[in-house]
Amino acid sequence: MENYVLMMRFDNTSANNDSEITTTSTPVYQPRPSLQDIFNEYWEYRFAQAFGIYVFPIVILLGTLGNILSFLVLCRLAMRTTSTCIYMQAIAVMDLAVLYVNAFRKWLTILNDGTDITTTNKAACIVIHFLSYFTYDFSVWLVVAMTVERFIAIHFPLKAAQMATPSRAKKVTLLLLVVFVAINSHMFWTVTIDDREYCIPEENYEEFHDKVMPWLDAAIYSFVPFVVLLTFNILIIYDNRKATLRRRSMRSQNRSNRTDSRQQFHQRLTAMLLSVSFSFLVCTSPKVIFMSIRESAFQFIVDGKVNYQGYASYLMASRISDFFLYLNHSINFFLYSIHGQRFRRELKKMFCCARDGLRRLSTISQSLDGTANSRVTSDTSLGSYQIRNSNGVVNLNPAFNSTENHI
Repeated sequence: MENYVLMMRFDNTSANNDSEITTTSTPVYQPRPSLQDIFNEYWEYRFAQAFGIYVFPIVILLGTLGNILSFLVLCRLAMRTTSTCIYMQAIAVMDLAVLYVNAFRKWLTILNDGTDITTTNKAACIVIHFLSYFTYDFSVWLVVAMTVERFIAIHFPLKAAQMATPSRAKKVTLLLLVVFVAINSHMFWTVTIDDREYCIPEENYEEFHDKVMPWLDAAIYSFVPFVVLLTFNILIIYDNRKATLRRRSMRSQNRSNRTDSRQQFHQRLTAMLLSVSFSFLVCTSPKVIFMSIRESAFQFIVDGKVNYQGYASYLMASRISDFFLYLNHSINFFLYSIHGQRFRRELKKMFCCARDGLRRLSTISQSLDGTANSRVTSDTSLGSYQIRNSNGVVNLNPAFNSTENHI
């Protein structure tokens, strides 16, 4: 929403500054350049536009394929036995929603010269912005819940069997859904659309959206999850290292094979979840930094005049930070494939089953085609046989040698 409001403000400010534009004494008419023409003079703006047009769809495509494949693999029977896979299923769905509600919409807006084609009426404006904030928040807090559960499984191994269950993971997921629907429900009465089809805050909530909402959103999506994930990841690494050293000292010879196999699975699972958590920390860091410094680093009004280059620089920084944000919702499939041995095995089985199914369909199709062709040949032969008989050709079959043939 902030980009559209800023563009509207620049439009109004540039219109108010018309009187400050010096004109020559010649009577030749020179049309005032449009806002788009002014911004195109700055390389920062041109870079931001090209970056959004050509890079965003690549991220969307990779994320779409990756999240769909992740969800299909995680829904297989062998993967549904752990609570972690319940969270990963929900994360795959919400990551896909983030890409299309936010990244795809922003890409279409860039192609449409800054006009958001989804905000053609108030209902669309409200629903789209509600879904935008909701999908962001729900997705990241699913990662937080999954990380906290992994910490419990490592720090309290005796309680893990009762606490880290698929049914409990479903309840936590449902609880998070309800919480973030409630948190972002204010969009239904604090957002509207103006005559120029800009999504803007309602008049009574302008201060809330300008001063409170940016920091509230940054805290829910970035700051708090960043601190929680960093803290619990450090604790997980520490506890995992301590547990490994303890097992090495206490392990007996007759139980070594069974223990090694089980612990290797948990270590790989921990490594996979740590990679997901750290990818979030790395990919959201640019957005956290951008949100922290944007008020002081970017000046839109200088000496009472519009600073177009300041906005161009702001837009370039916003595009880059958004890219890393969308990348975070696109790469989980690759992280699962790198660190998850069971995930890779089930992915291979899924493709093998699909290939075998296509082969069976091809065999059945060829068999049906062969049967149909043989029937057509048989029917054609029988038809010609009867025609020849009706034309007086002697039939060699004794069954047809009736008295009628002697007349």
